[in-house]
Amino acid sequence: MQRLIAVVTVVAMSSMTTDLRAETAGIIGCEPVGEMTPHCGFKNPEDLVALPGGRFLLLSEMGSMLDASVEGELSVFDIVQGKRLPLEIRWNPNGENWADPECAVPQILNPHGIDLLRRPDGRLALFAVNHGGREAVEVFELIENRGSWTAVWRGCALPPGDPLLNDVTALPDGGFATTHMWDKDSFTPVLGFKLLLGLDTGWVWEWRPDSGFTQIAGTEGSMPNGIASSADGHLLYIDYYTENRAVRFDRTTGEVVGEFEISQPDNVVIDENGQLWIAGHHQFIGNPDCAGIEGACPWKYTVARVDPTTMEGKVVLEHEGPPMGFATVALPVGDRLFLGTAEGDRIVSMPRPAD
Repeated sequence: MQRLIAVVTVVAMSSMTTDLRAETAGIIGCEPVGEMTPHCGFKNPEDLVALPGGRFLLLSEMGSMLDASVEGELSVFDIVQGKRLPLEIRWNPNGENWADPECAVPQILNPHGIDLLRRPDGRLALFAVNHGGREAVEVFELIENRGSWTAVWRGCALPPGDPLLNDVTALPDGGFATTHMWDKDSFTPVLGFKLLLGLDTGWVWEWRPDSGFTQIAGTEGSMPNGIASSADGHLLYIDYYTENRAVRFDRTTGEVVGEFEISQPDNVVIDENGQLWIAGHHQFIGNPDCAGIEGACPWKYTVARVDPTTMEGKVVLEHEGPPMGFATVALPVGDRLFLGTAEGDRIVSMPRPAD
């Protein structure tokens, strides 16, 4: 009953958000608000990772999570110059493959969650969930040449069935784990019922070079979203969006060994000190008001910093409205915090919240 009351409350709040969007859609300027500085010229920069050296960010500009025909883009942000840079992609791997040799070059790139891995040979691998034409995880080699970055496609892997993936985390052996939110062919009313009640809709897949995809037992939950892993790969940090919780999952035992309560957790990032940064939302999951919005979505969000060992933490940022709402990722780099969004034309930078 308590969950149903909460759902009714959130639906009522979503109608208030409609009014807020009507007032701000298309007119949220690209000017600083307080200590928040927006950087515009992007399309749905849903996920961010820091590139080696601390000067550049890699961005996943998502076309559409649900429309496989819509193109997206990978791009680079120069922190020093404060501007977006293109990322050249070379689709001919020259015979070298880091994933499944049977997986073909995609016809459409529509990236979602991304992650980086420094390989044993010193080269830098980028893993990216791709909704373009099919659900896959693409693997690229990232190469820098005098401040200019190039991505060389090194293969992909296709999970079985008809899943809707979200995020990916690289594992030390060259494999990865990716969140399966739900089956794309699920009957919509049934899926909506499950999400509202917090029932299981998905799980986490693990892919290994020697064995392919395996469903990780014990990771089942309601709309698995963001995911990150410890340096040794033994621990996974998984966000269950419609369960309002982030968990610490032990791959060796197959058990949840800690959790943190947060409203609608999206992406989870691990900083240089091993702390978790989780961006969460406060909106009705079916609210379409910000879909395709021009400018910025004003929806309220929170950012929490969480100790990965105890899973204790606190909210370090809460914001709504200009210069950007609906943050899907919070990435600390040096003394700055960078925020991305799945709906809008910008990222935001601000001073990193104090410990």
